[in-house]
Amino acid sequence: MRIKKIKPYIYLLPALLLAVMFVYYPFIRSIVSSFFNISISGKFNSFCFLDNYKALLTDDVFYLSLKNTFIFMLMFVPLNTIFVIALVLLTLKRNRLTNIAEGIFMLPMTIGLSSAALLFKFLFNETNGVINSILKHEILWSSNVFPARLSLVFLGIFLDLSIDYLLLLSATRNLDRGPIEAAMVDGCTSRQIFFKIKLPMLLPILSFIVFIAIKDALLICSPIIVMTEGGPARSTQTIVYYYYLSAFKNSAISKAATISTLVFIIAAIILSLYKRFEKRRITF
Repeated sequence: MRIKKIKPYIYLLPALLLAVMFVYYPFIRSIVSSFFNISISGKFNSFCFLDNYKALLTDDVFYLSLKNTFIFMLMFVPLNTIFVIALVLLTLKRNRLTNIAEGIFMLPMTIGLSSAALLFKFLFNETNGVINSILKHEILWSSNVFPARLSLVFLGIFLDLSIDYLLLLSATRNLDRGPIEAAMVDGCTSRQIFFKIKLPMLLPILSFIVFIAIKDALLICSPIIVMTEGGPARSTQTIVYYYYLSAFKNSAISKAATISTLVFIIAAIILSLYKRFEKRRITF
């Protein structure tokens, strides 16, 4: 009897050990490191309490990185949500053409993040890129601030497309037909049915898609490393990219740990707001 009780925990033990080694221990060590001066070798030199936080909160580059992160978030989240909704509405009715489109929209899921970033770097190349060739106009994608940010937004939409499209399409096709058919009998237009009935019923999945987009915008780093390297003039340097520079380029371990702790606090605030919204949401 005792063996039966212990058996499930034995099966979970490898996963728990991996989680402790690669998630919980690094997380706790990072928070602890933010209160110490740490050498390049990772040795704890001296306890400095909140000095690292004071130094970071008086750092202009930190505020610039935070500002860039929220600018990217404000650009990416609405465009990503609108684009996914538009694609779902275009492919809602099943036919041969929409089946092909569904397969195409699933392709981004099969492409690695770095590979996608390299692909977009080629597409948005200023001199011989595909986008400029199609537009027949030389847009300075990596030299001007807004085009550089926009190219990262397009990459973000591409990376999130498959999972967002799949979630929203399946939710839309499995909506309760009762209220929709009742509205059709009452003579409601397609627009009224969508905005008054379908959209409120899709609010749970849409809020989840928005939350994932906010999370991705907050943590974006690898695409910036590949595409823009924070340029031009640090206009695409986000908070996590600043962490990357501090930890791996400048070997400022204490500073990087402090940045990561503040990013965790921001993420926790966003998560708590999302949970509060979920509790207040009307259920249909």
